[in-house]
Amino acid sequence: MSQDHILKNISIIVLSVSLWTGTKKLRPEDLKLADGSELPPDKLATLGSKRVMDPSALAPFATFKRRAERAVLGVGTRFLGGYAVPMERLKTLMGDLAEIGREFDEAKETFLAEYDTAVEEWIAENPGWESVIRNAVEDIGYVRTQLSFSVQTFTINPVEGHENGLAEELNGLADQLRHEVRQQALATWDSSFRGKLEVGQKAVRPIRAMLDKIEGLVFLEPGLNELVTGIRLTLTGLPKTGPIKGRDFAALCGAIHLLGNIPEAREIAENPLVEEEPAEELPAEEAEPTEEAREIEVVPFTPYVPQFEEAPSEWF
Repeated sequence: MSQDHILKNISIIVLSVSLWTGTKKLRPEDLKLADGSELPPDKLATLGSKRVMDPSALAPFATFKRRAERAVLGVGTRFLGGYAVPMERLKTLMGDLAEIGREFDEAKETFLAEYDTAVEEWIAENPGWESVIRNAVEDIGYVRTQLSFSVQTFTINPVEGHENGLAEELNGLADQLRHEVRQQALATWDSSFRGKLEVGQKAVRPIRAMLDKIEGLVFLEPGLNELVTGIRLTLTGLPKTGPIKGRDFAALCGAIHLLGNIPEAREIAENPLVEEEPAEELPAEEAEPTEEAREIEVVPFTPYVPQFEEAPSEWF
């Protein structure tokens, strides 16, 4: 795929999310040392940090950051310190990020309004360390500057005569896409499939999400269209409600193997565990096979084999 074609199809997104940890560097005078005790020199060890408030009060901001990162990675791939996002997905993504940013700002104002109270509650929860905490408390104006959420988006035009470095980065985009999809497939396998004989409908969602991501960025490597089409065909044949088990579960394992190159998943795909209904007991005189039955050819069971025994060579 040409450099110009890729650049025309992607926008770069940079997430600028600043978080305040609510900690300060621990000082020697903060410690209650026994007489004669000695601290190691700074070049040997550091004292670490101290919390000035309950960390749970700051947890929502880290959650907002992770949500934003997941939203961008759902359609784009890491590139040049930011993310390369297909142009056709940009509008929807920016709307999602704007909503996350709005929630971040609302949580920030609530946090700042309750800042002094949260500090006092933390002091009350740690008797004997009041002065250590109070001496480390930051001014609310400083804290406000440390909590921020913003998104920048732009396109790239290489400088004439200096295109080689950018070309090298662009050539690595397909590899980065493969890596991210494989990591997501492995995470999905570990969280929803490993050690199970059936899964619920929710287990299919991350697989569909991976296919959506590949489809949006397929211009990086058009050959991946065949992989996506084959897996979507497999998903179409699955039940739409209830548990997914037996040969359907095996088919789903085959799909996730193709995305993550997971040997355990392929083993299940090729050797599905199918529950057999108990045979109806017949009277003794009916149990003896007839001559006609003896002549019937027994056809061995052929296990499910994924549409692609291995993912295309360009995938891994």
